[in-house]
Amino acid sequence: MLYFRFHTRCEARKKGHACENIARMVLTHCRHRLCYDCLLNRVMFALENKFPPRCAISRCANTLSWSEIQSMACHTNQFQRIHELAQKQSIMLILPCEKRPNESELLIECYLYTNENNMKTIVLPKLIVIGDAITAIVQLLRVCTSKPLSTIDVYLRKNCVEKRGKYKYEKVPNDGKMTIKDAGWAEKQGGGEVLKVTVVIDADRQIARLR
Repeated sequence: MLYFRFHTRCEARKKGHACENIARMVLTHCRHRLCYDCLLNRVMFALENKFPPRCAISRCANTLSWSEIQSMACHTNQFQRIHELAQKQSIMLILPCEKRPNESELLIECYLYTNENNMKTIVLPKLIVIGDAITAIVQLLRVCTSKPLSTIDVYLRKNCVEKRGKYKYEKVPNDGKMTIKDAGWAEKQGGGEVLKVTVVIDADRQIARLR
């Protein structure tokens, strides 16, 4: 997903007429350029009717990734509503086929701290050791390779029960020899397992300074 510096018109249509809004993002797979309004309308309609959100171009069948939906939602006043609707349906419905984990895998959303709009996703086996998992995530996010892993803080981001809409960060040992399954990455509060987790890479150790 890219953001535009120059004024490019949205490619969607409203009531049979070309949208006059400025395009704010281009979708990763279909490359259509869209404004937040058109994309928001399509996503809300899809989630409310419980089917996979797709591109706002009527003839396009491209399914949006969860990271694309989140990035769009951050620029609207409907972020909480979108999150609530998405939680009610299976995550399998809002992920491209290549990013759907099986029972032995875990979907990991990851981003650099303070750069959540550039969130990426990766599917890793639950039996991968923590050190290898972090290495894969760091490479995906293109973190400065001159820094050793021991100098980079890694956190699991979880919803804060005490404060609705807030998050808490649980630090992960970045040299761990245990698997991500044994470390409890996929464990759900109250029992069971989750389908995805959010990992935050804090290369400059900003979170630690805030505590």
